[in-house]
Amino acid sequence: MRVAVINDTRPTHHFGCMLVMENLLRLLSEQGVEVVWTWPVSVDWRRHKKRILSMPPVDAIIINGEGTIHHNDSRRFSQALVDMVDFAAETLKKPCYLLNATLHKNSAAAYQSLGRARAIYVRDRGSLKELQEFGGLTGAYVPDLTFASNASHSSNQSNSDRTLVVDSAVKEDSRFLEAYANENGFDFRSMVVARPSNARFLRSPRPWVKNVIKWLKSDRKLATDAGSYIRYLKGYGMVITGRYHTVTMCLKNRIPFVALESNTPKVRYLLTDVLGEAGRSLTVSSLTSAIPECLESFSEKELEAIALFTADAEIAIQSMIADICKDIRRGAEGRYEY
Repeated sequence: MRVAVINDTRPTHHFGCMLVMENLLRLLSEQGVEVVWTWPVSVDWRRHKKRILSMPPVDAIIINGEGTIHHNDSRRFSQALVDMVDFAAETLKKPCYLLNATLHKNSAAAYQSLGRARAIYVRDRGSLKELQEFGGLTGAYVPDLTFASNASHSSNQSNSDRTLVVDSAVKEDSRFLEAYANENGFDFRSMVVARPSNARFLRSPRPWVKNVIKWLKSDRKLATDAGSYIRYLKGYGMVITGRYHTVTMCLKNRIPFVALESNTPKVRYLLTDVLGEAGRSLTVSSLTSAIPECLESFSEKELEAIALFTADAEIAIQSMIADICKDIRRGAEGRYEY
């Protein structure tokens, strides 16, 4: 079987995105599925329809949601992923599967289009609720692909007393976190490794220049594989972050953390799914005041909840990929008509 993956996030050199794609490609390969081509994140496929149509033939389209599908009326790349579902159905005539998605405040028209997918898998129950109540659609809840089994993970707890601050996808929060780290003598790190290719000069000249300067000054020697970042995280006893995927890695590797919310409620959704409440999600003001002592390490109750969640997540993710591949195989054999 042959598939294409839309929204390949590896070009961002973001450690979470790298781990998502690493796990997805490996799990598909284990099912005997060949990923023939991928379409990169932040390149609007709608401007390159002829190129899409000239790509090698595939049996199905898999869309990596990656938390991207929110506020589609005002976010071009959210709408592009929605439009791909329609394009797969109407033009490519191939089954389409959406996975690893956070859905938040999309239009009714967007959900109508998403309903044409063969299956929708969301990575938190908050998204599932929106899909069911606002979209009127059936979907399945499966945790984020960073929770899949991976040799880079370890549940051995760190004995370090060092604190690490990691940036945020929200620019204002990222500036705050870097200043906060400097004021408190904590290490600071971005979850994105600077590379000249991270931005396009013609479209975003200033970010491109910043990327090149950072790459030349500090990031040239940094590895971009997710395992290197996980090993780095495990050298700390506490992490303060605005990054969703730093939270997932901290949970998977039993590293205590507190987090600022991101550009959707995805961190609170995740913490509620794992721990039953979102107490480790803080506001800027509460973080400025002080980190509550009760959040500096995991309680026994939290550790039990994390162990149960991560074990179940590994099984659910593997089952999701197996079910998708089984459905693709049925379609390729002509056992359903799309």
